[in-house]
Amino acid sequence: MPHPNRLTALLVGFLVGAMLPGPLAAQFTAPPPPAAYALQHATVVRADGTELANVTLVVRGGLIEAIGPDVPVPEDAMLLEGDSLRVYPGFIDAQGKADYEFPEEEVDRSQIESWAPPRSVQSFTPHRRVVDHLTAIGTDLASARRQGVVAAAVHPDGRLMPGRGALLLFRPSAGTPTEMVVQPALGPMMSFRGAQGVYPSQHFGVLAFMRQTFEDVRYVQVVETAYQRDPRGMTAPNWDPDFLVLRDGLSGNVPVFFAADGVEDIRQVLELADAYGFRPVILGGDEAWKLADVLRDKNVPVLVSLDFPKPTRWDPKKDTVEADLDPAVLREKERLEHIYANAGRLAAAGVTFALTSGGTGGDLRTGARTAIEHGLAEDAALRALTATPAALLGVPQFVRAEPGFPANLVITDTGLFEEDADIMYTFVEGSLERGKRPTGGDAGGDADAAPANIGGEWQLESSIMDQTRRGRMTIRQTGDTFTGTTTVEDGTLRIESGSVSGNRVTFVIQFDAGGQMIEIRYSGTVDGDVITGEMTMEFGSGTWTATRTPGEGA
Repeated sequence: MPHPNRLTALLVGFLVGAMLPGPLAAQFTAPPPPAAYALQHATVVRADGTELANVTLVVRGGLIEAIGPDVPVPEDAMLLEGDSLRVYPGFIDAQGKADYEFPEEEVDRSQIESWAPPRSVQSFTPHRRVVDHLTAIGTDLASARRQGVVAAAVHPDGRLMPGRGALLLFRPSAGTPTEMVVQPALGPMMSFRGAQGVYPSQHFGVLAFMRQTFEDVRYVQVVETAYQRDPRGMTAPNWDPDFLVLRDGLSGNVPVFFAADGVEDIRQVLELADAYGFRPVILGGDEAWKLADVLRDKNVPVLVSLDFPKPTRWDPKKDTVEADLDPAVLREKERLEHIYANAGRLAAAGVTFALTSGGTGGDLRTGARTAIEHGLAEDAALRALTATPAALLGVPQFVRAEPGFPANLVITDTGLFEEDADIMYTFVEGSLERGKRPTGGDAGGDADAAPANIGGEWQLESSIMDQTRRGRMTIRQTGDTFTGTTTVEDGTLRIESGSVSGNRVTFVIQFDAGGQMIEIRYSGTVDGDVITGEMTMEFGSGTWTATRTPGEGA
């Protein structure tokens, strides 16, 4: 595969060159991105719930340039499609997802003494950082941006004390993981999940281990202080990277993120925090409502997971009288409804809380709607997705929908939490991610029919203004979705958001053109081993045809 810049030149040179007059075409190797974007007749809803109706919004250079009823649309701005759109601050997922991979350490467990295992086997590794092992880049997070997420805190998953997370801004143009990093090291992550097959594996042992570890950290600090005061008669203390991280947490300099759902686990977190002085942030907190007054008085935030448990017996869609329910069904119903109502009860009690995907990267609005149906006010839900997580993570400027602040915005066609609301656009520092096409309408084809079979190898031909380029396309289909790659000359790009509805096909290809993410949207109609359709992008459109290579069907 060629260098990314070479691939950009190949694709953009073709697509732009095909649309420009001959003498001018040679002057460009990449399309100039729009100097600005504009929306007209929009309603801006700020994180505090205040609204500005019927305004024009202008985004330029990564920032919000202007908002107001009398703001003119600049001549160099691209006017985005859509009527009566609503503009919200972008979502900050305080327990979100981006791919990382901690290295697996090969250990012969038969040679390990279960009562004295190495730290890596215990999952006692506070020094490890997600930022050092990130693999995700900007294009990998397109689906999250289309769901309105502009930034996320990615905490390490694991037992006991697996490490420290990172705060990422989901920049579409990020070609490397580090280009998304805002804060490389958040506070340490902890949980009461014991180690596997070694000490501490049981809950009581985990509590004892944590207390002993915290006491050891305190003791080492006393020794180091004494050595710095007068080293005579003392050997130099050992440097311990895990203790160093925990010392920072116990000093209160950084919050300690503690996964706890049950009321007793949360109570034990608070007791540890009181005893050792750290500032806890509860992750998950399914039963936090039972300690709402205590959490409020101690000013302990809760990152409420919207990754709700799925009912196995109770059907929430059925309007059933509780007296008619089987006892097991009734118990499940009551348990789940308490979890759904958790956020609303915390809000009513004055507890600081944010709504998160629980580390899954799932759709925040779906979970938020469930919480709203069970007592959470919509304005409180908006704050819990924007202003509160931004403040907890130290980036309040990320969600200020005001001139001069970063353009991190979510734009919908109707109220954010309405069932049929679609996200049309998401801005991350002024970079545009398109969601559902504002024009809508019937895409044609029979949506109720079984999805056409499009798996296999295809010869691809794309045309813009009578200029043609040829390549190959590989499609891997699963039901009504597909992934794959497309090759143009000597460059390969990934197919994203592939969907088959009857005989209609849609997919997206993205690439970085000199720091500006260019998105090409494909739509087409399947007729046996041939697909024909249109391709659109911000500065032009064309047609494409794909012919399946004989014998290469899925």
